[in-house]
Amino acid sequence: MTTSIDLSRLPPPTILESLSYEAILSEMKVDLKTRLPEWTADLESDPVNKLLEVCAYRETILRQRANEVARANLLAFAAGADLDHLAAFYGVSRLDGETDTALRFRIQNRVQGWANAGGAAHYRYWALSADPNIQDAAVSSPSAGRVRIAVLSRSGTGAPDAALLDSVKAVVLRDDVRVLTDTVEVVGATIKPVTVAARLWLYPETPEAVFVETVAAFSTALAEARGLGWDLTRSWIVARLHAGGVHRVEVDRPLADVPCAPDECVALGTVSITLEGRNR
Repeated sequence: MTTSIDLSRLPPPTILESLSYEAILSEMKVDLKTRLPEWTADLESDPVNKLLEVCAYRETILRQRANEVARANLLAFAAGADLDHLAAFYGVSRLDGETDTALRFRIQNRVQGWANAGGAAHYRYWALSADPNIQDAAVSSPSAGRVRIAVLSRSGTGAPDAALLDSVKAVVLRDDVRVLTDTVEVVGATIKPVTVAARLWLYPETPEAVFVETVAAFSTALAEARGLGWDLTRSWIVARLHAGGVHRVEVDRPLADVPCAPDECVALGTVSITLEGRNR
C-alpha cells in the first residue's frame, strides 16, 4: 500500500524567517549610525530612537505576514480557507465536517493517485472522499485484477456499518473511478480489541490527581494514535503512562506487542489502570 509522507516530520521550511524585534531594531540603529555618524543612541528619550522603534515594530509585523503567506501556500501548514484553495488546485473539495488534517491526507493521496493511475493511492483517495466519517482505507491486490479496500470508520471501534461501506462502493465502482479491468471489493477493516492492564506507583510528593489525569490522557492518546497498520507496543503504553510524577509503571496486559497488518486496527477494550502506591 502506498505510504503518504508524514508532513509533521518534514524539516522546517527555510523560507520561514525566525524573527526578533530586538535584532531588527539593533540592525536599524547600526545602519543609521553608518549613514549618520554624528548621531548617538545614548538617550532613550531621543525622538530618533522612538522612530526607529516604530519602524522596527512595523517591519517585524510585515515580515511575520510574509511568513504567514508562505505557510498558507505549503500543504503542511495551510489551514481553513487557505487549505481549501490549495486543495482546489488539485481538484479536491472539503467534505462536510472534514478537518484540516483529513483534507491534507486526501490531497496527498489524490496526487499520489495520479502518479500511478489505478494504483493503491488512487483507490484510497476515492474511498476517503466517499464520506467524512471514513478515517482511513487500506488498498491491496490479492491477485491480478482484484482490488480489496478495507475501510476504517471514525466512529466507535472503527468498524464501519453497512451504510458506510455502501457509500464507498458507490464511489469506487463508478465508471470514472474504477479501472476497467479491476474487480473491486469493499470490506470493513479488521478490528483487534485490546485489553490494557497496568499498575502505577507515584512519587511520595505527587498529588493523586496526577494519576487520574494520566489515566484519562492514556485513552485519548490511544484514540489519536491508532490507525490502520499501527502496532500497539508495550513500550508505547509505558511511555504514555510514565508521566511527570509517576515513579514506576508495570504493564500486565497485553502480554506482548500487538502487531497490526495494513488492514487491521486496534480498539481499546477493557482498561484497568490501578494506583499501587508510592515509591522513590
